[in-house]
Amino acid sequence: MPAVYGILVAAHFIACVGLWYFKRWGVQLYLLVFFAKTIFYLSIRQTGAMFYANVVLSVVFIIILLRFYKRMDRNL
Repeated sequence: MPAVYGILVAAHFIACVGLWYFKRWGVQLYLLVFFAKTIFYLSIRQTGAMFYANVVLSVVFIIILLRFYKRMDRNL
């Protein structure tokens, strides 16, 4: 399990770099990592108050990202 979590953390960091440069692949990777992390935490039964707070915060952030998605650069 630590290897899977490490891959998810690394992918989340790469998604943040893509968002920093205002790239569409950053949003797509962020969405993918969000769902993968949520499934991972639910599968290991690691839910608590902070889990739900992070999910709500991520959903708000995703809504903001999707509003600016059309303005983002398609190229790498």
